[in-house]
Amino acid sequence: MSRTPNSRHSIIFKTSPCHNRFFARDAESPINLLRNQLRYYAVAEIKNRPYLITKNDIIVLDRLKDVKLGDVIELNQIKELGSKDYSIQGQPYVSPEYFSIKATVIEQPKGKMIETFKKKRRKHFQRRYQFKPLHTLLRVSELEVKAQ
Repeated sequence: MSRTPNSRHSIIFKTSPCHNRFFARDAESPINLLRNQLRYYAVAEIKNRPYLITKNDIIVLDRLKDVKLGDVIELNQIKELGSKDYSIQGQPYVSPEYFSIKATVIEQPKGKMIETFKKKRRKHFQRRYQFKPLHTLLRVSELEVKAQ
């Protein structure tokens, strides 16, 4: 895979049964090709972990401390933006001027009980640690490719 000469942020691939690839010369034509598709997906990086998301998805991730229920978060670290036929891959991220992705905090529950048992044999040492991990649930409310 090589970079296109004129656009630093994006590479577009056309996926087909014969796996032909082509590279767009300018950054506006890949966006317009992608915009003509019906559904989009994105690979978003949240807390240094990649998540494959589409519109109305629910994302379960580790607790975000600085958000409250109902807050709207704008996701701007997108590694790949695509559809069934086309995809734009960032170097390392796609430029935020090409898309708009927003997620809403819907819940901050505790997870299932996790139990850790530690033992040292013949030393009469046994410990049992139990805890419930904290999560944040996000619903992707908007995933749009902006017109250029």
